[in-house]
Amino acid sequence: MNAPSITLLFTGLPARADKFLTGISTVALVRADGRNLLFDTGPYAYRPILQGRLKKLGVDPGEIDTVVLSHVHWDNAANADLFPNAEIVIHEQELAYAETPDAHDAETPSYIGRALRRLKLRPVAGEQDIAPGVRLIELPGHSPGSIGAVVGNALLAGDAVTCAGDAAAGEIRHQRTSEGRAKDSLLRALTLADVIYPGHDRPFRIGPPITYLDDYAIKIRLFTDPAGPDEEIQVGSFAPKSFASWP
Repeated sequence: MNAPSITLLFTGLPARADKFLTGISTVALVRADGRNLLFDTGPYAYRPILQGRLKKLGVDPGEIDTVVLSHVHWDNAANADLFPNAEIVIHEQELAYAETPDAHDAETPSYIGRALRRLKLRPVAGEQDIAPGVRLIELPGHSPGSIGAVVGNALLAGDAVTCAGDAAAGEIRHQRTSEGRAKDSLLRALTLADVIYPGHDRPFRIGPPITYLDDYAIKIRLFTDPAGPDEEIQVGSFAPKSFASWP
C-alpha cells in the first residue's frame, strides 16, 4: 500500500481587502489506497476552476468518493454538490449548527443545512480513520464542529490554523471567533504533524523555525478603466530558499 498523498487544488491566501471578500481558501485532493478524497470545496466562485483542475489531474467529479468539510462557512463548503458519488463527511455538531445558524453569523449561509441534507451525509463524532493513513481530528473553536485530517505526516487543518503567522504567534489573530476553544485547537494542531496545510495560507513546516514549503505568487487584474488597458498587480511571498536561486 502506497502512502497517501496531498495535491493542492487551491492554496489559501492570508489576505483581506476593504473592497471585497477574498475567501481564498485551501482545497486539497487526497489520494489514499486507490481512493479520491477532497478536503473542503471552497467558495462558489471556485466552481468551474475546481472542475477544471480535477480534470487536468485526470479525476472526474464522479470519482471523488469522500468529501470532508472542515466546517460549513461560505468559503469552504459551497461546492459539495458537485460530487454525485461522494459521501460528505461533516462533524455532527457542525451539521446541527448548519441547520439553525446564528442570525448574526455572516460566515454561515442560512441555507447551508438544507443544501447539505440533499447530499449523502456521513455525520461523525470523535476521531477516526476514514481511509488508510487518513485520520479525522476534532479541532473545534473556529466553528462548533471544525475538523481536520491527518494525512501521513501532514495536517489539513481547515481554519483551525488560519495561517503561518497564527502558528508562529500561538494566537488566533486573523479570524473572528467567539469560541474559547479556538486557541486550544490551534495549539493542539501544531503537535499533530510535521507539516500544516492551513485554511488561508501556504503549507508550512512546524520547525522550529516555522518555514513555508513553497513560494507563493498571485496576480490581481483590475478592470478600472473602460476605455483603457486593464491594470495588473503581482504579489509574491517567497521562502528563504528562493534567494539561493537568484542569478
